[in-house]
Amino acid sequence: MANALITGVSGLNSHQKMLEVIGNNLANLNTTAYKSRRTLFSDLFYETVRASSDGTPGVLGGTNPAQVGSGSQVSQVDIQFSQGNLSATGAPLDLAIEGDGFFVVDTGAETLYTRAGALQVDEDGVLVDPSTGYRVQRFGTVGESTGTNVGFQVAGDADIRIPFGATIPGQATANVGLTGNLPANAVGPTNEVLQNQIAWTAGGSAANSLAILNSLDSNSVDYIAGDSLVISGTDADGSAVSATLNVDGTTTLSDLVSQIDGAFSGATAALDANGRIVLTADDPGEAFLSLSISDDPGNTGGTDFSGNSFVVTTDGSDGDIVRGSVEVFDTRGGAHTISLSLQKQFDGSWSLNAGLDPSEGSVLDGLVTGITFNEDGSLFTAGGTGMGDTSLSFQFSGTSTAQEVELSFGTFGGYDGLTELATDASLGAGQDGFGAGALVTVQVSADGIVNGIASNGSVVPLAQIAVASFRNPGGLESRGQNYYAVSLSSGSVEIGSGLAGSRGAIRSGQLEQSNVDIAEEFTQLIIAQRGFSANARTITIADQILEELTNLVR
Repeated sequence: MANALITGVSGLNSHQKMLEVIGNNLANLNTTAYKSRRTLFSDLFYETVRASSDGTPGVLGGTNPAQVGSGSQVSQVDIQFSQGNLSATGAPLDLAIEGDGFFVVDTGAETLYTRAGALQVDEDGVLVDPSTGYRVQRFGTVGESTGTNVGFQVAGDADIRIPFGATIPGQATANVGLTGNLPANAVGPTNEVLQNQIAWTAGGSAANSLAILNSLDSNSVDYIAGDSLVISGTDADGSAVSATLNVDGTTTLSDLVSQIDGAFSGATAALDANGRIVLTADDPGEAFLSLSISDDPGNTGGTDFSGNSFVVTTDGSDGDIVRGSVEVFDTRGGAHTISLSLQKQFDGSWSLNAGLDPSEGSVLDGLVTGITFNEDGSLFTAGGTGMGDTSLSFQFSGTSTAQEVELSFGTFGGYDGLTELATDASLGAGQDGFGAGALVTVQVSADGIVNGIASNGSVVPLAQIAVASFRNPGGLESRGQNYYAVSLSSGSVEIGSGLAGSRGAIRSGQLEQSNVDIAEEFTQLIIAQRGFSANARTITIADQILEELTNLVR
């Protein structure tokens, strides 16, 4: 009977441990990244009442052994490393691992591992677990200083530094992309044209350049030697023009046109096929041309010029212009506004001119020519070679070297940049530079890259969070506070990045919940209670039998 008591006690002890494990699971129902445990039993050694025997062939069969067990024991408490649900928090440094990996921390004395990722930056700008102060470790060289960039991570030190408020250097603009529409009905540049209202005729027909002035139908008295014509007006730039043509009986319209042409430095005179003198400004745009011809008061001969004045038939104008601007950044992070003007040309193409306030520097190359479009309004060509190609060049104040900016007008044959459609004009521009800013927040990518986001909108890789994996995570030794340590059973640690192997993805702004299943735990609680009660009953019955045996002696 004593053995029965001992057997019952072992059962009580085993089920007591089972109850403790279940209670611990329920106590950690809301513990971040907690992994539930399960209890496994095994039986104890056996007392052999009768050994087994072999039989006599053809006579007797063999006998099985008769063994009486001595109870049960807890053989194992397993950790269930199933994935817990992820709960969104919105905090960028709340991290969860969706996979089999572990975060790596340095305690100052040893390296531990955890699935709980509620992290913060301490007073030194180091990423830590705020509940313990343990420092989260990084992997690789992301964020370390290079020959061209200053990093915040220290080579040989795996701590992660996130210096909020630190200056993030700017980036010089290297590329500018244009978008928008240049109206299909835009007009190119025109030259101002001036001509006399009534065509010169001789014998009722249009006069040509060889016609003698005396033969003109409007000539009233023939010119003789000593007569002259007075030419006056204003040139294209508004300056006064004055000239005299000596005439006689041999002077022709060609002589008159040549004298007018020579008197105007900014315009060209010619006689058209209809017998009109045409004066055309040499340059497109607004002009101030005027012209009058008159007889000298002392002339013998004369022609009626008063009724044939010169009038503007075509106003001079620049080609239609679409204007815009883009803010670019120099090598020191300084911002500069570049004005952009796209102007329609004589041949139907467009040219771009870039401008810069002189106080901010100078434009070394600001011209792009040959911007043309297909019949469907999609981009066809842009830029020639050298001056007029698709790059701009500036010398910004305070910098020692010229800065070249490459222009993109879109995909040739596409509509993703500039177009020439029958819609309103528009011009937009984007660029890849930014000024200096301060580190204000972070984002963590799935592979563990901690990206710093500056006040200027730039994104800078600061570090990469280390993620550990084990061949047998169930063999890890629990240290409390959500930490695990390597054991002989877990195997050696393998450290790398998120998304590599089975380590899983890091989810920013989320925390892993406990994987405890409350329904399963309540079920196991009932099972443990029944087991405990049954073993207690064994002890009670054994005690009653012993009492009966004691009574036999009385």
